Amino acid sequence: MREGDILLFKGEDWISRLIQWGTGSKYSHVAVCVSPGMSLAIESITGGGVRARDVRQIKSEYDVYRVKEGHSYDLDKTVSFLVSRLNLRYDYLGVVFLGLLKLLSRLGLPLKNAANKWQIDRDYFCSELCYEAFFRGGGLDIVPNVPDADITSPGDISKSPVIEMVR
Repeated sequence: MREGDILLFKGEDWISRLIQWGTGSKYSHVAVCVSPGMSLAIESITGGGVRARDVRQIKSEYDVYRVKEGHSYDLDKTVSFLVSRLNLRYDYLGVVFLGLLKLLSRLGLPLKNAANKWQIDRDYFCSELCYEAFFRGGGLDIVPNVPDADITSPGDISKSPVIEMVR
């Protein structure tokens, strides 16, 4: 792993499976590596908010993605953004809204790209935190094909043309 790598998790619990089904993806969670030497990643989780965690203690299987060559961003500012968000709350309302949009879009309703009017800048769900770290912190839109990317999902991130799986 390298600093700035994006870790996409394949959870096995019912919430993870619901996220995977609702987003049409094998991924249910995302974190960003901030210290490969310590296997440390920053994530946002229910019940814990934004926190740093030793990746070796996470039981879920995950894939490692990295920004492709030719896409520049400020890695230090990306990591700094993540660190500055430590201890903020989990965005329950935002993730419910995202889930509703993804579910309705799977049912064929054209609501996927609706704006999240209830978004709170101080609260984050996992994929929102990852997107914001790269975009607002590092200056790179990691999901350029997703309108309203602040309500992106782990599956949206995995399909990005800007990143690639490295492990």
